[in-house]
Amino acid sequence: MEHLPLDTLLKVSAALTGAIIGWMAVLRPLLEALKTRRTQRQKALEDTLRIDKAYRQEVLNRLESLGTHVKSMDSSIAELQRDNIERAYCMFKMEHGYCTSGMKEAIADMYESYKARGFNHIAESRIKELMALPEYPSK
Repeated sequence: MEHLPLDTLLKVSAALTGAIIGWMAVLRPLLEALKTRRTQRQKALEDTLRIDKAYRQEVLNRLESLGTHVKSMDSSIAELQRDNIERAYCMFKMEHGYCTSGMKEAIADMYESYKARGFNHIAESRIKELMALPEYPSK
């Protein structure tokens, strides 16, 4: 087996070292760029998820607030319907003694809407009395 002279070994070693250093000069920035890009993508994803979560929470909060307003309005409408039923009862039953078919239909529709909201109170008996009234005044 032939031995290589020392200066040849040193030249080969220097060439290998130069190649390694050259590759490190190329590979290191590439690897760092990949790592940076991966970190940026992860941060962008986390930011997007955080923003999306905050947006969804805001939507839920507004829906909850809207639900509260709708319940309040529904209750107010029911109160107005009850008041209108009472007024109709006083006007047609107590004052006039009759109720036209068109008014009976309107009052019945209002009562159905009132009842659909989950209310009844004394309205049912008032409606029955109104519906039993004649449609024309007695002569």
